[in-house]
Amino acid sequence: MAALAGKGDNVDDVVDHVLSTRERMFVERDGAPAAVILSARELEGLEYTVDLLSEPKTVRRILEAEAALQSGNLYMGEELAALDPDARFVVRAVTGGVALAAAARTTADNRWGLVASEPARKALDELQFHVADEARRFIFGQLLVDPIGSGVELHGFLARRLAARVETVLVIYRLDSVKRVVRLVEVLNIGGLVGRHDSRHW
Repeated sequence: MAALAGKGDNVDDVVDHVLSTRERMFVERDGAPAAVILSARELEGLEYTVDLLSEPKTVRRILEAEAALQSGNLYMGEELAALDPDARFVVRAVTGGVALAAAARTTADNRWGLVASEPARKALDELQFHVADEARRFIFGQLLVDPIGSGVELHGFLARRLAARVETVLVIYRLDSVKRVVRLVEVLNIGGLVGRHDSRHW
């Protein structure tokens, strides 16, 4: 149950509470809830969820991509080189499998594994070069180093999925925390239609 923030509460304390507990806090006016304080990441996740659910074709693409992962229509291990045909971020290793290009290499022990759907690979191929380049840099770099911090959680029907905006695309993925594997579901070319809600800074 969400806590209530009264007028006399210190704003910094309220924000600290929201960030540490991921709980939404109601602000009262005249004894009734008047506003809500929630983390910026939570708000972003809610906005992405609303925008995505308002586009049935987009939801269908996500579900079809997940079905592809479930049925084995995916890339893993050495096959992941197909996601980076110009070998800018992944190069085939002499011993088999793939190795990261120097631009995306970090401490290997911290990296998560990657499995990608066939629809995600096709979507990358259809992007403009500079957008695809940034998406691949993100997927083979930051996403595998910090998949939890790289995206925001979606909600409702899209729960247990994360989304990360890169240029004009939204990268949709799931996490297998036990195996430490990122399951790249889909790459959506959304332009300025998703996550662009008006807001003011306080």
